[in-house]
Amino acid sequence: MVSQRVKEISYAIREIAAVANNVAKSGKKIYHLNIGDPVIYDFNTPEYISQALADASFNGKNFYVDSLGALELREELSKTLKKSYNINVNADDILATSGVTEAIFFIIATLLENKNEILIPGPSYPLYINYAKFFDGIPVEYELDELNDWEPNIEDLRNKINDKTKAILICSPNNPTGVMYSEKMLKEIINIAGEYNLPILSDEIYDQIIYEKPFSSPAALSNDVPVIGLNGFSKSHLATGWRLGYMYYHDPENKLEDLKTGIAKLARARLSASSVAQYAAIEILKNPGTHTKEMVNKLKERRDYSYNRLRKIEGITCVKPNGAFYLFPKLDFEEFTKWKDDKDFAIDLLKTTGICGVYGSGFGDYGTNHVRFTFLPKIEILEEVYNLLENFLIKAH
Repeated sequence: MVSQRVKEISYAIREIAAVANNVAKSGKKIYHLNIGDPVIYDFNTPEYISQALADASFNGKNFYVDSLGALELREELSKTLKKSYNINVNADDILATSGVTEAIFFIIATLLENKNEILIPGPSYPLYINYAKFFDGIPVEYELDELNDWEPNIEDLRNKINDKTKAILICSPNNPTGVMYSEKMLKEIINIAGEYNLPILSDEIYDQIIYEKPFSSPAALSNDVPVIGLNGFSKSHLATGWRLGYMYYHDPENKLEDLKTGIAKLARARLSASSVAQYAAIEILKNPGTHTKEMVNKLKERRDYSYNRLRKIEGITCVKPNGAFYLFPKLDFEEFTKWKDDKDFAIDLLKTTGICGVYGSGFGDYGTNHVRFTFLPKIEILEEVYNLLENFLIKAH
């Protein structure tokens, strides 16, 4: 017997991977453009970071740490947030989590029940949709306007606030679109949140994977509106499998005390995030290295190549991303009548060519008629992918 709340969970990013595994059994080469994990491509975890993990274990850091996280790590994060983004939080305002996934779980579990609502960007990372529903809440998507480089439609956001709204989520750079909200837009959202006495959740996991524009955190721009930031070491520091993230509370007027208390209870109930990963992460913060910059330089070249190939394909439009490592092209289904929807397209593409992308409707209503591709592979692999895609679509006309 399975609970109804579990039956309703859907995660397109991994579900398309299951289809790919079956296709691979036939001997077809699979091009994995579905998973946002740089480490499975040619981005290797730096040796000094792996060594820090080994050292933490050999130096006896194999015990349960404080449920909020090792104090030394939280103190170092406090210094880094101040130095990098001018965010003033102390160690007690920081909680180490098992990836950003656990941070999302904690927040949604503490915020939502009884059909209360959270405003999330549309399209959105599926976990926010899943967890909101899992905890008997309602994820309400505010529009990211594709015709305006995926910037939020601020009037749509405002119009969707009601008595049941509990928080506004900002995901910048965004997954799946790669958009980074402008500072002007962030300030507008902060003002609206203040007007309605709502906290802001700020998913910042891609804060260092940016191209033309500098990153801005809502917490650095907000004087009185509380901001809960979510971040981690997975993407920027090539440690996805470590499952180490953190959340911080920017709470100038102590409006989040009840929320913090509730989340701390959940943290204690699961004991702690990985101790050795936390102690190793201290070394990452003290010695950031050059690997992130080198990765971004490679990714920029791959983004430009992929974007230029996509925009030349008839029946596809695409916005150039300025952060993260995703492209979210739109398909003209009036032209491509062979497929009934984006999921049908993605599965046929996978079975025919081996290209594994994620169907856009898996990212919510505003993702319909799109497909998400990563541009993590090497240029020569991307060239194969876009040659196959182009031929696949030519045959569909």
